[in-house]
Amino acid sequence: MFAPTPFNKVLRLAFGASLGLLLAKLTNSDQWGVFFTISPVLLLGLIPRLTPFVVLQYASANLLAGAMVLLYSWLGSISVVMTLLVFVYFLWLFRLMAKGALFVFAAIAIINGSIFLHFASYPSMDPGLMLGNALLAVVLALVISGALIQLFPVPDQPMQMPPAKTELEQQQQSLVAAALATLSFIAFQLLDLQDSLSAQASTILILLPMSFTGIVQAGIKRASGVLLGSAYAIAIQLLLYDNYQHLALTILAFFFGMLIFARAQQLEGPGSGVAFGGMTTMAIIFGQYLKPDQDLMYSALYRISSVSIAVVMTLVLVTIFYLQLNRHNLNKRQ
Repeated sequence: MFAPTPFNKVLRLAFGASLGLLLAKLTNSDQWGVFFTISPVLLLGLIPRLTPFVVLQYASANLLAGAMVLLYSWLGSISVVMTLLVFVYFLWLFRLMAKGALFVFAAIAIINGSIFLHFASYPSMDPGLMLGNALLAVVLALVISGALIQLFPVPDQPMQMPPAKTELEQQQQSLVAAALATLSFIAFQLLDLQDSLSAQASTILILLPMSFTGIVQAGIKRASGVLLGSAYAIAIQLLLYDNYQHLALTILAFFFGMLIFARAQQLEGPGSGVAFGGMTTMAIIFGQYLKPDQDLMYSALYRISSVSIAVVMTLVLVTIFYLQLNRHNLNKRQ
């Protein structure tokens, strides 16, 4: 165990995500590599301490997200019943987030539930195989995170919870966020967007602040982070050229990139900012799209364009929803 220093959190993130990517490559889990790389990033990047209660919330959230995929496989992709269930799922979780007590559980269930449902929309998808790999990745992420937290301790810091919301804010913001998340679900079911995981995840991640100002700021930060993460992936492919398929060089390049973004997140402050967007983008590109028959250049450029479009469309809908909501509130006062 090293001496506690703030920089140890940077090392946790870099080593945790790199170990996840290494395990995905060594076990030939390329199709599910994103689960192995992004799970440690979510745990180590958003959660300062891995307490038993946090572990319980994290594990329960992933089991709940998995249950939604099983319902999806039984009820069908665009059935009215499934769409209503997805809306209720998101509404309940956003309401829990607004209350604050089960913030980790709700946030992880929202993020991973949307990712799982996105994968489930692939025609060739085997739900059982997907969930098996996803839950294995969750267990490995908890083991990796626990070990790295012990190895690289940081000075004690309190869990920072979002500011308290009034009952009316909880109701209205939960309703808007759930409606937008459901619209995202419908759009990615109806359109053939199998390579748009970053775009789909972005439409959900920027909703987590829930307030209008928070969502707009998150959208700008998310788009900036995706641009920087994709630019790093492009630079690495140009640097390595034909050698980017060599595992040792790939892991080293990924580790160095994670080190840069993790340090930037530490300077930026806690939460999901530009640096966190860069880390998750790198996790998706390297974990999901680095394959012998697919280069990083196309994937990175596609991420930039698809995420930009998805974020802009989400922000337009957010503006429309909140304008209508403000008009409704104004009419009630009159």
